[in-house]
Amino acid sequence: MKKGFAWLLSFFKIGLIGFGGGTTLIPVIEQEMVDNKKMVSKEDYDSAVIIASITPGALPVEISSGIGKIIGGTKGMIGAAVCMALPGVLLTLLLSITMSSAGAMVIRQIEILSIGITAFILSMLTRYITGTFVWAKQRNRLLLATVMVLSVFCLSAGKSIVKVLGNVGIEMTSIFSISTVHILLMAFFVIGYVGGSKVKARRVVIAVICCFFYSLFKSKAQIMNQWIGNDTVCQVLFVILCIIMIALAVYGVKLGISKDEDIRFSSPKILIKEEAAWFIFLAVASIPAFILVPNMLEYLGRGYFSSIISFGGGDAYLTVADGLFVSTGMISEEMFYGRLVTIVNVLPGSILCKTLSGIGFYMGYAHGGIIAGLAVALSGFVCSVVGSCSVISLVQYFWQIFEKLRVFMLLKSWVKAIISGLLGTVILSLIYMCQNVAKNYECSQGAVLVELLIIYIVNLVLDKTTKMSTWMRIIISCVIALIVGNIIC
Repeated sequence: MKKGFAWLLSFFKIGLIGFGGGTTLIPVIEQEMVDNKKMVSKEDYDSAVIIASITPGALPVEISSGIGKIIGGTKGMIGAAVCMALPGVLLTLLLSITMSSAGAMVIRQIEILSIGITAFILSMLTRYITGTFVWAKQRNRLLLATVMVLSVFCLSAGKSIVKVLGNVGIEMTSIFSISTVHILLMAFFVIGYVGGSKVKARRVVIAVICCFFYSLFKSKAQIMNQWIGNDTVCQVLFVILCIIMIALAVYGVKLGISKDEDIRFSSPKILIKEEAAWFIFLAVASIPAFILVPNMLEYLGRGYFSSIISFGGGDAYLTVADGLFVSTGMISEEMFYGRLVTIVNVLPGSILCKTLSGIGFYMGYAHGGIIAGLAVALSGFVCSVVGSCSVISLVQYFWQIFEKLRVFMLLKSWVKAIISGLLGTVILSLIYMCQNVAKNYECSQGAVLVELLIIYIVNLVLDKTTKMSTWMRIIISCVIALIVGNIIC
């Protein structure tokens, strides 16, 4: 903690520009904390990304928690996670309070502003992707990296391609649109089975076949369900396939372990301390809510459960929240879909954190006005952070035991290529988001996309020709977006 807590401000700033989902911030956080501030090493950052990607919860909050732990221990872990999630939650509460008066005007300006921030993020994403190919070329792995990037993109981009083309009048059906979690699981399987020891052609073929059938089961078009025609049989076959893949991955890893002496079991004292710190933090933050509002224990229980089963991004969490909070009457359907969903979708930050805090606000407001609403929102905010990050602490403990194994070293080496393929899909999602801004305000999609392209090019030029800071480029992007956006929209 030699540099004090100034680095925490960086996480707060990054939280302010978190449009487009958690994956979009991976290059931004790396640029700020690894390249600019040099607070953590590239290797440690990649480990934090891998751990966050395979656990449920809010991805950028989890990554920041991992980085904060490296920099400042338990205090840094909690501080970084809170600072990353806080901006979106504060804006959600502000708009929830002012929705009836200035809400619509504020939302309009935020959406116009988001085009400039999106252009900046796109410049960071393309820089990350090109950096992956440069890295691969330097290690004579360009062909393999290209295959990995394109494979991940093709498996994940179907839904985004359909949306983007649909906005310009081209209708098509997505066949493959597999979630990030399932793509990562397939990647871990391949690396575990094939890369656990000396690579053999037979294993490569078996791995490809397993991934092919796994993709058919998890594709958006539900190809295997259509072929088989029986959902129960399909689910049984999928479970059998998963068991086979797990067994093969364990077998591959075991072959590598037999020649490896780097497994070092450590005391769980730090893990216990971290888990205790998270739940003490939640208990203290929830005291005002428990005093002012009934049924808080049920709300926190549902909130924590919803966080630890939150795989698949923001849209998936909204579905979970519907089942746990709307269907049970904790928040009305009109309030949830008529107000909260609109607000959380337009603002930056984790949808999980914003939604759980927003539900808490409306729940508390119904019982005791704004003060009670803010008290429950605070409790929900901390619950969302604790739900995401308490699982991270557990996974980190086991990661540190096995991270020196060959298979985990390979995983850290190739995570950049896997993430790059996913970022290709994110780019399409960001373009779709800008198209929707144009549709919402009945302005030309072409004009908005040209504006996006111009600000994107400005960012590329500034990045290559000047030593301008990241945040100055963001400010310039926002100013251009506000001026041009209010003219064309």
